[in-house]
Amino acid sequence: MAEERKYDFVLSSPIEETLPPYSSTWASDVTEEKDSKTLSWPSRRLKCPLPESWKLKCRVAASQTKSTMDVAWKYSRDRAWPLAKRVRLSWKQVNALALVIIFAVLPLALLGYFTPRDNAGYGVQPFYGIFQDKVLGCGNSFGVPENATIRGVERLFALDTTFGQFSFGQAKTIDVVWDVMIGRGVQLLAWYIGYIVFSDALLRIIERHATSFQIFQRIALEGPSLLSLWTLVRELWCARSKRTRFLFFYMWLSTLYITSIPMLLSAMTGYDATSIAWVSLSEDNNNIVPSAALERTVYVTGTLDKSFDEPVCVDYALSWSMDQARMMRWDLCDCRLSNGTMLNPPRRDQWGSTIYSADDDYIKRRYQCRFDYPGNNQTFNEAMYRYGYSYKDKILPCGSSFNITIGGNNYDALSLNYTDGWCHDNKAFEYMALYDKTRCLPDTNDPSYQWGFSTMLSGLFVFFHFGWAVTMYIVWQDAQFNSSLVKSGYEMTPLRAAFAMAKAAKRKTGMGEKQLVRANTKELEQELYGTRKTKGTKVDHKIFAEGDDEEGDLPPTLVRRNIVPKRDEGFSEVSLASDSSSTLNTK
Repeated sequence: MAEERKYDFVLSSPIEETLPPYSSTWASDVTEEKDSKTLSWPSRRLKCPLPESWKLKCRVAASQTKSTMDVAWKYSRDRAWPLAKRVRLSWKQVNALALVIIFAVLPLALLGYFTPRDNAGYGVQPFYGIFQDKVLGCGNSFGVPENATIRGVERLFALDTTFGQFSFGQAKTIDVVWDVMIGRGVQLLAWYIGYIVFSDALLRIIERHATSFQIFQRIALEGPSLLSLWTLVRELWCARSKRTRFLFFYMWLSTLYITSIPMLLSAMTGYDATSIAWVSLSEDNNNIVPSAALERTVYVTGTLDKSFDEPVCVDYALSWSMDQARMMRWDLCDCRLSNGTMLNPPRRDQWGSTIYSADDDYIKRRYQCRFDYPGNNQTFNEAMYRYGYSYKDKILPCGSSFNITIGGNNYDALSLNYTDGWCHDNKAFEYMALYDKTRCLPDTNDPSYQWGFSTMLSGLFVFFHFGWAVTMYIVWQDAQFNSSLVKSGYEMTPLRAAFAMAKAAKRKTGMGEKQLVRANTKELEQELYGTRKTKGTKVDHKIFAEGDDEEGDLPPTLVRRNIVPKRDEGFSEVSLASDSSSTLNTK
């Protein structure tokens, strides 16, 4: 009973007995009050609940997002992070990454930076200018020269980026040095990289299954070459797995690119005769002169009241002064039309907008409003400022004239009809009359040559080289992480490849070194390379494994035998037989 009373005493706390009757709900009241205050703002904004279709879409989106995040997390945890832990920074990895950045990423970035950008379409397209039609400029031309635009396939070889002014011998020397030093130098570097990558990839293949003797010779001993192209094509049809077939196909494409590097680098450069702009001054194109022979001038056709028989040339140095005098009066003085209507500057602007048209008569009609009408007593403050040189202000009458001499006669520049033009042999030509009448022709007075690049072919080469470098880096990294031989530090060299081939040949034929050296080449090639009816020698992983059989320890299924060479090769059958027998006895 004492224990029960003690138990009851513990349950019946005096604190609970003194609590007010509403104490059991005070926490809920506070929570509800807090929630109502927290949700008061959105409840005021969203007075109606969301539709069920929206709720369903939100649930589906949330479910898809959660599943995507789960997949990403599992991939990062199970695949990416273990792979990242296996990455070990070494000089080999640093050098490989540096080669990719210097010889792949950097040329692509420079190409995008220096290529003229095209703003048409959506945003800026830095590489779009590479594939546009090429316009070969030739100096000071009027408009686009007639024969300067190159379209179609020809733009692939158009030398649109040239520099220098060389003699024929100098231009030819630069071109030869480029082909030999740059073309062959880049090919040599690409061959060296290709040999390393292909050798490591071949070791990766050999670890999966044996490969043929001939493909091992082409890749590990000779490196990328024309012969390896034909061998890779043959191996595509007898590869033992899709992965190997795909890798051989990539090796074929990469080898084709390596062998084509000198041709591509030579095709994208060249030299051409220096051209200058020639302008046709007649409709029949029989009178052509260099554009440098034309002088910039003021093209005057007459006065506001009278036209000249032929346009005349006025010194272009007076052009700025003539425009300054006319424009300041136009902005500050009143003028009168031929019908007597007076126009102040605001009204004149309205009148000018009403007579505006796209034809050339607009300028002529615009300046028919005269300032030298009788009784004009207005003045204006001529504030002169030209190219950083300030002049003192002048108070000039609006009706004053600006006299110039043309053909021995004085004319008021304010009453002249003029525009910019060109002059040759004291004959004036309007700019629009010369527009699109320019042709690019060789400079006969000072013949020279320019050397340069084809932008389009250079851009394609940079794109191809970037893709080749990145894919080679990926193939190389695959061998670095997945090949046990490569991870152990084994590196293939032509000397090691020769030893491996000799070992594979001894295993296949059962002959010793002297027998292999003196054997008939044709019969030995048939046995090692195989024929249509017989299989060739295979190079497997056991050749490179540690603790493998050394020289003389042949598999029990192979027996040493003789392949007697033909007599025309300089050896006798008796001597070879005796050598073979002595070798067997020694063993």
